[in-house]
Order: sequence, then structure tokens, then C-alpha cells
Amino acid sequence: MRITLDELKRTSGGKSVSSFNKIFQEYLDIKPYFVDNGFSYPTRRNIYHIPAMEEQCITISNKFALIELDAAIKGFFIQLLLLSQYGNIELIKKNIIKAIGIDKKTYDKYIIKLVGADLVSITTPLTLHTENILLENDFSKQKKLSTKKVNKIAEIDDNGNIIIPK
Repeated sequence: MRITLDELKRTSGGKSVSSFNKIFQEYLDIKPYFVDNGFSYPTRRNIYHIPAMEEQCITISNKFALIELDAAIKGFFIQLLLLSQYGNIELIKKNIIKAIGIDKKTYDKYIIKLVGADLVSITTPLTLHTENILLENDFSKQKKLSTKKVNKIAEIDDNGNIIIPK
């Protein structure tokens, strides 16, 4: 995708994304390019090559961004979604606190906010309300990894998986 950091900031609702490239450098292939837009200073943007989705991932609707909650609470809810899908634990307070590594006060504060936003019901185990938020993963539109980018020792099978010979 081609986007400026200011556009990314507006989209994500963040106050500052100045360290975005540094933080995500290990995950994304970032290539800068310049656009001659007729001004004395061309606009600088980056091309972000986002890697293919992993097997154990979730897809969240853009409607989740419209929910008025702090980013930390939204992040906590996403962690709960991931735990419910792939954590292989019962979603009770003790297990969640241990898995995520937060203290009890923070857990209680976040759960109260999520209950207020009607994203969670306090039951045993915890009930997550994911209607119109959690979408089905669609792997069909993913690009296969180019064979030119793979070390010549490795091979790629028909599904795009990397096979490293022993």
C-alpha cells in the first residue's frame, strides 16, 4: 500500500506514528519512493509489503475502529480474541491474567470498559461478543512468495510453503 505517515495516523486514530517504520521494520519490507507533485518538495511516501497471513490469525472488521475505546483496551480485546481462538485455555480471570501478563487491577479496569461497550459479558468462562467484529479469514487473495526472494537452497511447494532440505 502507498500511504504517508500522516494518513496512517488519521486512519488508525493514533496521535503519533513517527516511529512506525522503526517499530515494524522487522515485519514489513519498506521501500521509500518520491512523487513529483509540482511543488518544490516532492511528497515522500513508502511502499509497505505486508507479509502473507499466518495460519493462526484473526481478521477484524473496520467497524471495530469506530468503537470509542482507548487503544490499550482494544488491544486487550484483540488479545482475548486470539486467546479464545488459539490459546487452548478457558477464558477465566486467572488464566487470562497469566497468559497476557497483566495485573488484576488492569484486568478489572479493562473488563469493565469492555462490558460498557457491550463487547464482553461477565460469565464463567468469559463471553466475547464478536458479531460484526470478527470476520472469517480469507487466504485466497494472498500472493505467493516469489521464488526469486527465496534462498536457492530452499524450495517452494504448490501451496507457497517454504521447504528447507535437510
